[in-house]
Amino acid sequence: MRNRKWIRILLATALLMFAVPVVASAQDYYRYRDDRYDRTARGDVRDALIRLDNTSARLQSDLNYGSTRRVLGGLFYLRSVDTTAIEEARDFRQAVRDLRRSSRGGWDLDNSVDEARMVIDRGMQLDRYLRVRTGSTSVDADLADLRSSLHVIADAYGLSMRY
Repeated sequence: MRNRKWIRILLATALLMFAVPVVASAQDYYRYRDDRYDRTARGDVRDALIRLDNTSARLQSDLNYGSTRRVLGGLFYLRSVDTTAIEEARDFRQAVRDLRRSSRGGWDLDNSVDEARMVIDRGMQLDRYLRVRTGSTSVDADLADLRSSLHVIADAYGLSMRY
């Protein structure tokens, strides 16, 4: 009689030990749905658009500063500003704002594929133009941030980058 009571207690304990993890793992309702991954991709696009807007503003201000060099032993300073680069940075920033507006802040990816392609093309064009023309470390850091954000956008939209 006493052994039968202990056997029942051990069986009930073993059943609880195996049943509790099974019940707990069944509580994740979104385990096999793609919406969860889609939501994180949209959040990544939203963050990348914000970073692109900030990076393009920083890049534009870095390019406005220009480069200075000393002339005649330091008596004069010659400042050179590349207006073409500033115009390209301004056009890129406007393309980013258009993408942000048409994608409703990065949440509506289906209706903004053309604008995303435009942002990627202008970003690659700006990167190619500035990569060889500036020796500034701040511009190089801005371009690296720009490239990484463009890769996030290209991956989210399923577009390819040609470099």
